[in-house]
Amino acid sequence: MMNLRSQTPKGQRARAAILSAAEGILVTRGFHGTSMRDIAKAARLPLASVVYHFARKEKLYGAILTDIGDELSRGLASATTAEDFVRVLVRWSIVTPHRVVLLLRELLDNPARLARASQFPLAAFMLRAAELLREGGAPHPELGVLQLTGAVSYIVASRPTVERILGPARAKALTLAYEAEMVAFARRALGLAAPVATPMPRKPRRAAKAPAS
Repeated sequence: MMNLRSQTPKGQRARAAILSAAEGILVTRGFHGTSMRDIAKAARLPLASVVYHFARKEKLYGAILTDIGDELSRGLASATTAEDFVRVLVRWSIVTPHRVVLLLRELLDNPARLARASQFPLAAFMLRAAELLREGGAPHPELGVLQLTGAVSYIVASRPTVERILGPARAKALTLAYEAEMVAFARRALGLAAPVATPMPRKPRRAAKAPAS
């Protein structure tokens, strides 16, 4: 729960600065490689201020993960089909690739937290995504969610390595093709039919003019 200081305009600015700084460091160093002192330095705030807003590093990390879970759930708020879920996930990974890496780190680095998976910040998103896949006819929708989330996470996390192997030009071409290719892959993996394009109405042909007599 947010404390009273965090609810003032100054407190909200400080809290936002702390969360932004922490997110950037956690992506590169992980939970165990990041200290509250590192976060305070990156946020350009006294350590005491960081501790006031977030008494423990776990609370700070939990606030970031909760924000990510809420962001994804908002993306699914208007989703009604399995393909909607796929596009929400893929576009989210394009807009915020660092958050994809952060979640991948969470799955690998925090088995103790995952032991309480029902409280995991992504639980609501994953359950809703599975519901959409089930309604779309997927026999094992939970596996479908995990497969697609895993595929997206791997592609995003491997981009720096791929660029070093293939070179910047080819890596850029792959990035530009990523959304369409990922959606097509998801359709094949889940057995979804490609949307049928609506043909454009044809203009009536004008009758040929009779030759002048």
